[in-house]
Amino acid sequence: MKERIKKYWRTKSAFSKFGDAFFIVFVVAMLFPQGRLAIGGAINRIKAIFVQPSLKVDGDILSDKDLNWKLQNKEGENIDLIKSKGKVIFINLWATWCPPCVGEMPEIQKLYDHFKDNKNIDFFLITNDNISKIKSFITKREYTFPTFHSVGETPIPFRVRSIPTTFLISKDGKIVLKETGAANWGGKKMIKIVDNLINQ
Repeated sequence: MKERIKKYWRTKSAFSKFGDAFFIVFVVAMLFPQGRLAIGGAINRIKAIFVQPSLKVDGDILSDKDLNWKLQNKEGENIDLIKSKGKVIFINLWATWCPPCVGEMPEIQKLYDHFKDNKNIDFFLITNDNISKIKSFITKREYTFPTFHSVGETPIPFRVRSIPTTFLISKDGKIVLKETGAANWGGKKMIKIVDNLINQ
């Protein structure tokens, strides 16, 4: 058996050896949850660079009831989404275990960095994960966008079957964008969309 392995490696090119080693590492990584998350996140990170978000032609107008969503930030402070009524609202529904969510977060961070000092837009990255898990996840990756744990009943317009799902709401309460899956949130197209909504 040892001789066969030695012969196999002697006859393989350097490129083939690299490919085999990469495949072995990939298979071993997929056996563990953290490995699957890292690989899935990397794949979706690439996807998020190319997939552009698109505006809805006829978005729903949200009522006060739809915006009445009790949330808790990672510091444990209670916040109600309705306090952001009259502003542009960016909502991203995610989870720490979700590869597409992890993959698009660098793009969300770019968008947040661009608008974080603008008082006309609020960001809500909302998950059902517990506060300690959120804090650990965000701290490890050095993200600074606002993250929240949902503590109240999720309003009907935000009840989704898959994550990540992202909503962009105009100042007059209209859902102008609803995107499922990783997308390029930090690109020029999205920045222009948000700028236009802020200036309306």
